[in-house]
Amino acid sequence: MKNFRGWRIECFLMTILIITGFGCTEPFTIETKNSPPVPVIYGMLTDELKHQEIMISRSSAYFDNQPNVGVSNAEVIIQSSNNETFRFIEKRDSIQGLYVSENTFAARIGTEYTLSVTMDFNGKGQLDRYNASTTILPPAVVDSVFLEPLELMGRKLHVLNTYFNDPAGESYLMFHVFYNDSLLTDKISNALISNDELMNSQQIAAPIYRFADISEKEKDQRPDDQQNRRIYLQDGDRVDAAVSVLPKGYFDFISQCQKEMGGENPMFGGPASNIATNISGGGVGYFTGYSVVRTLASRKTNR
Repeated sequence: MKNFRGWRIECFLMTILIITGFGCTEPFTIETKNSPPVPVIYGMLTDELKHQEIMISRSSAYFDNQPNVGVSNAEVIIQSSNNETFRFIEKRDSIQGLYVSENTFAARIGTEYTLSVTMDFNGKGQLDRYNASTTILPPAVVDSVFLEPLELMGRKLHVLNTYFNDPAGESYLMFHVFYNDSLLTDKISNALISNDELMNSQQIAAPIYRFADISEKEKDQRPDDQQNRRIYLQDGDRVDAAVSVLPKGYFDFISQCQKEMGGENPMFGGPASNIATNISGGGVGYFTGYSVVRTLASRKTNR
């Protein structure tokens, strides 16, 4: 996943995640006028071996076009149900308020992780504490990922398809798409999510993304700023798909955010209406974790 880049909130609390079942959820409403700033805490653990990240910032006014200001000097600790302790330090040389784990680690399937943030948020010499918990769900079982050529209304396309076994029981899914190792689905507004209400415990074929063929680029005759939004696929390009099983709350949260917002990642800015949080102690935001199954797409050719 990408590092945090100083996002702002168009509609508050488009962080990524709400946990139900493994931690409590607290719905909240923040006034859009003259409301005092509150801590915005966002963290996401995956089963990838890396430096995990937690972002802490200060909410800004709803109509403020500036990104939230990161919060420094916080003590950030994650403890696991296996009695492991992971300490996080702020990367002051890059992004204020971004805390990374001192050591690389991979979150373990079935393990509960509890985030604890301690800081003097209001600068009054009194420490405030914020907590949240999440449990890593089992991964999806991916059978194959492939690009299939398609001609639609005279245009040559490549459709990215994933085949995987739907987990038993109620499950919710998220897909990420990588093009030459660049994450294309890096905004909440274009997050790809799905539920298995109609396909429980079956093999699922999911077309998740559509690329234009490189031969279409010269035909488009679009201004550069519009043309660059379309990805033109050519020989040698690498495409990967990642599939993750989400807690229902996370799925609901992203759905709520996509309905509330109409634009970019909103994580660090002013409020929206009533979107839940699993951060206790008066903070907002979300702390989550999930497994990531990333697969290189093969190519099919027309006969």
